[in-house]
Amino acid sequence: MNELTLLDEDVKEGIGIEKEYAEPIEVEKGAIRRYAETIMDLNPLYIDEKYAQSRGFSSVVAPPLFLCGFPPTELRPPIPEGLTGVHGGDEWELFRPVAAGDVITRKGKLANIIERVGSSGRMVFLTMEVDFTNQQEELVARYRPTVIYRPKPEVK
Repeated sequence: MNELTLLDEDVKEGIGIEKEYAEPIEVEKGAIRRYAETIMDLNPLYIDEKYAQSRGFSSVVAPPLFLCGFPPTELRPPIPEGLTGVHGGDEWELFRPVAAGDVITRKGKLANIIERVGSSGRMVFLTMEVDFTNQQEELVARYRPTVIYRPKPEVK
């Protein structure tokens, strides 16, 4: 780390390098139902298998942001001591429904690092990009989370 940057230069070398990570997600009916109940959306597509099948699906369908329960923590590069992070936002693109019985794999990369100086000091915006694909290798979703890092405040 130098005085012009909060991160070591080798962290930036990781931009764009794709990684497959974590175990595949085996989507289960019970998990879909619990998620639907948690978000208080009892759409019959999410909880009634016969209804979902009558609409052309193989089983119950997961609500749109069901996959948000599987964050890409493995993609974050090592952050130097002395920095603290806050969640800066999420961007989702949804391409295909996810149904019970699907097996979802994730590949991701560090997409971008931007350093800025704001009114409160230096900050680093770290953006990752994760592709979720099903067992037919169809892209079902793309997720872009941003984490903002800044120096930890001094304790007096």
